[in-house]
Amino acid sequence: MSNPFVDQRRLVEGDAAVSIEAGVVLVTGPDRFDVLNATLSQDLRGLAVGDSRDALELDGQGRIQHSIHVLESIDGTLLIVPGTSGADVAAWLDARIFMEDVQALDVTTRFSVWGGAVAFGDLAWIDPWPTVVPGGITYGDLVIPGWAWVETLLPAGEQPNVDVLGADFVDPLRVVAGRPSMAEVDDRSLPHELDWLRTAVHLSKGCYPGQETVSKIHNVGHPPRRLVRLHLDGSESVFAEAGDLVMLNGDVVGTVTTAGNHFDDGPVALAVIKRTVDVTTELIVMHDEHPLAATQDVLVPPSAGATAAERLRPSRP
Repeated sequence: MSNPFVDQRRLVEGDAAVSIEAGVVLVTGPDRFDVLNATLSQDLRGLAVGDSRDALELDGQGRIQHSIHVLESIDGTLLIVPGTSGADVAAWLDARIFMEDVQALDVTTRFSVWGGAVAFGDLAWIDPWPTVVPGGITYGDLVIPGWAWVETLLPAGEQPNVDVLGADFVDPLRVVAGRPSMAEVDDRSLPHELDWLRTAVHLSKGCYPGQETVSKIHNVGHPPRRLVRLHLDGSESVFAEAGDLVMLNGDVVGTVTTAGNHFDDGPVALAVIKRTVDVTTELIVMHDEHPLAATQDVLVPPSAGATAAERLRPSRP
């Protein structure tokens, strides 16, 4: 029987891979950058072959619909969309093409998608996290530990020449890195809440669905919730799971979205909690009616947003 901590280290060191369920769409045509730039949250103009971008599909109210990993290839622009049908993504994009010379084709069946700390082939999306990319911002000042993540597209039926692990081995590594995914997203999620403005949103690129909400919260508002990394009491070998409630003084203040047991940090979790919860307060995670003490690492501070508030206030005498 394998040791999960050893396997986590192997994943970090590039000696193992995980299979990723994702739709893959190939976007071609000379107008594709214009269409993608007007549709997604990231600036996608001027991509060169091999370039990677992190992007989001937002609805008109700025709520997250999909996480989209953009990779420019010699054949066109590839969209890797974890947990989503490529056919659905192609149809969604096709509905946004009018007179432009653009084609969106579901090519999911051509590829297998593999995640790991290194590339396992030439066609590979490199995660920019935790770098604050041009046009992005982070509201917090917590130092993010090293995170290296690559998603490699291999021909369908092929796999890397390393051991393959279950996808759950990634969870504790992602938690420690504070890296959001669609596991953190519900029907109300805003990118500001999850620190996704760091890599996936360009704040000055122009219009796209949800841009007005993104700009308004960034400049004069606050998101109602915030992402937090929790360090959990594991002394009784009871561990949190996604969906567990986060409590403060008997009241529900949030929900665990991802949890795991990290080889260095022990039991950890990502949770989305109310913005106004004091950052120094010890919280309780309820797992099967078993309370687990939890301390916070502040990934998104309560002050997130409202960057222009001071400038917009009336001058004081």
